[in-house]
Amino acid sequence: MSFLFLEYSDSQIKQRTNIKMLYTSYIDAQNNYNLSFRYKMLWQKHKDGYELLVKQHLKSKKREYLGKRDFETQGIREDFENSKAKIKDRLTTLKEKMKKEEKLNKLEGITRAPKELVAIFSKINELGLDDKVIAIGTNSLYAYEARSGVVIEQEHLATRDIDLLNRKDKGISFIFNEMMTTKSATELLNMIDSSFVKSDEAPYRFINNDGIWIELVNPMSDSVKQESFKDNLFSDVMPLAMKGMQWLENSRLFKELIVGENGKCAFITTVHPLEYAIYKNWLSAQEDRDYIKHTRDLQQSKLVTKLIKEHMPDIDIEKEVKNIKHFKKEIIDSYMVDIFKGSD
Repeated sequence: MSFLFLEYSDSQIKQRTNIKMLYTSYIDAQNNYNLSFRYKMLWQKHKDGYELLVKQHLKSKKREYLGKRDFETQGIREDFENSKAKIKDRLTTLKEKMKKEEKLNKLEGITRAPKELVAIFSKINELGLDDKVIAIGTNSLYAYEARSGVVIEQEHLATRDIDLLNRKDKGISFIFNEMMTTKSATELLNMIDSSFVKSDEAPYRFINNDGIWIELVNPMSDSVKQESFKDNLFSDVMPLAMKGMQWLENSRLFKELIVGENGKCAFITTVHPLEYAIYKNWLSAQEDRDYIKHTRDLQQSKLVTKLIKEHMPDIDIEKEVKNIKHFKKEIIDSYMVDIFKGSD
């Protein structure tokens, strides 16, 4: 099968660059706000008649007393409120600019990814979980095509399911701990779409009113089993043992901005494209793999390899495979023979 990649025009490249810089500024400002203003300051009247400046944590309600009301404590509170107002104004301005850019994204024709995928990763960006909750499966192609500055034919792209992997080797972000009341998957997904409910058929699957499936892969392997209770990110998702999971758990991460059908954008983190291609080639060769999935796996391995060779000059396949240690040598050798050399 041949693959056709349609390259972005100069104006499309310019628009992607603009929205990427703007969205990065927005996430930085949002994270700054969440970190700096996770508490409030107020005056509390003491029984002896004077007032105390109190710093109260918004989540835990824990209080810290900063001193009696005087010139110094009044200055502290004023500085706090002024800084908060300044960052809120900046966030408001950035949001307004992003709305304008979302319209331009549509006009330029760079809206590609499902809006549900973008909504999920936008929340992941805001909670600082970019390297913790990553996309695996076909949705990874949206990140690869975006980095390459091309459009992949629609027939090769995602279906209505989204697979997310909990990388247990990555810690939970400080922002996440500060913002979330629990660490359940249900709470996280309901922040994005309140209609997501857990499937009765599969305890790792969540379905919304539009029929979108999100499958949360919470790995159980010898390397992470002992840490599973400490890393309780998806406390309501059954841990899974899956063939080849150790390679996804140890893969290099790849992060890129994707733009949704509605013009909104987010940074998506997924598996490094070379390791994705190697993994998909191995998966396609498994005897118990469904034939339709086997064919799709093989096509995706070939497609991503072609994408790397033609549009990712920073990835030298022959050089990089020598440094990949978490795949068995025979798996890499098979990829080099079946896919890499076969695509010449």
